[in-house]
Amino acid sequence: MGRTRRKRKIKKDRDFCACDNQEEIVLLNSWLSKHGMRRNDKLSLAVFNDTGRGVLTKRKIQSGEELMNLPLNLTINVTTILMDNLFCKIFFENSKRCLVDYKQSISFQSLMAFYLVFLKLRSGKTKWHIYLESLPKEYSVPYFLPNDVKLNIDNDILSVISKQKDIIDSSFNIFENILLSNVSDDSAIQEFKSSFSLAAYEWAYFTVNTRCVFMDLSKVVDLKNIEHSIINLICDNTKISLCPYLDMINHSPNARNETKLLVSKNITNVNVNNLSEQLFCDVHFSIYTKNDFDPYTQVFICYGDSHNLKLITEYGFFLPDNDLDYVSFTFEEVIAFLKTKSIKLSQDQISFINNHGLRKDLYIDCKGLSYNFYGLLLVVKYYYDQSTDVSRLIYSAAICSHDNNLNDIIAPMVRTKLNSIKESLDKVSNINKCVILNNCVELMCQYVRILEKFIKC
Repeated sequence: MGRTRRKRKIKKDRDFCACDNQEEIVLLNSWLSKHGMRRNDKLSLAVFNDTGRGVLTKRKIQSGEELMNLPLNLTINVTTILMDNLFCKIFFENSKRCLVDYKQSISFQSLMAFYLVFLKLRSGKTKWHIYLESLPKEYSVPYFLPNDVKLNIDNDILSVISKQKDIIDSSFNIFENILLSNVSDDSAIQEFKSSFSLAAYEWAYFTVNTRCVFMDLSKVVDLKNIEHSIINLICDNTKISLCPYLDMINHSPNARNETKLLVSKNITNVNVNNLSEQLFCDVHFSIYTKNDFDPYTQVFICYGDSHNLKLITEYGFFLPDNDLDYVSFTFEEVIAFLKTKSIKLSQDQISFINNHGLRKDLYIDCKGLSYNFYGLLLVVKYYYDQSTDVSRLIYSAAICSHDNNLNDIIAPMVRTKLNSIKESLDKVSNINKCVILNNCVELMCQYVRILEKFIKC
């Protein structure tokens, strides 16, 4: 009886449900093993109450242990795209001079998303089919909120969504134009031309956005002379990759990990024209943990130190008690407020502000005013005070950035923003909640706490 009760208690306390026996996971694990992926045998997949699907350890993991090891040709990266001749035909067999007309016009993330749609629409005809089927069908980022709901969320969130929308729409239009001008008679490309849609591209864009990891292949592949490669389209770097199974490990700010690119042969600076899948069988991507994990707990990695605005808009989750959160203000917003108080900055003050870089990074966090915000207000209050050296005051702000006289200057502006956020919270309280909206509400409540603390100080 006692043993049974203990077993029941253990089962009750667990906040996860193992999912390694699900058909799609069995297929994924088999596919990964077949293609040379090695993972720590303590790991398995599970669905957790608070984070959804993630990675569980069945036995204690200690700092320094390797979590998994993937051959490079089992990841979707820049070399994968370059070696896919059928995909490259979209750009090369074209009535447009794509590499010239669209030179440095898109991000690598956008190209990755376009490629992912291409693979997805080819279904079981590529080796990536099982992996693609294991990916989420939708993502919990605010971008996918209905338009009528977006009207009631915070402007900072809306600003990020707007930028995402601009990037997605502009790159989608470029890819759509490239497809329309493609002259290949290949049936796969013809099918892709007729099937490519904004909805599919949005899904792919956020698959890349939420699941990619940093991977620098610059020491392995020569990406400098790429005038005749589709990489010529890219306006940034190519240092991201989709890594099956690794992309299922969830984020924790307390996690510490290290990745390594392991090259077993003398493979360096391979020309983009000499790439082969067989060549990269001897290159592996490995990740090690620097944390200890107890048995039957979730294993985490860190995606980087991030505030919740980035976490909910880029990855779709919220972290409580995140000390990196802040409420931002634009320089134009501050200047407009000052004018309502009959405070107009002179040209000399504006020049001083510009020369000291005080127009940006204006925010309030749990500690109070940001360094730049504090410096800006010092210029507002003390610039023409002959007994005060403003430059010295600004640099001393790194040590002491609390001055109630300065706080009082902008307190009415802070109250206005605080009331605006509270009004938005009241409006969304009448809307049926979902994970996405809940994350937005959590962030807006965090903003309220930060601003209320500032006003009370």
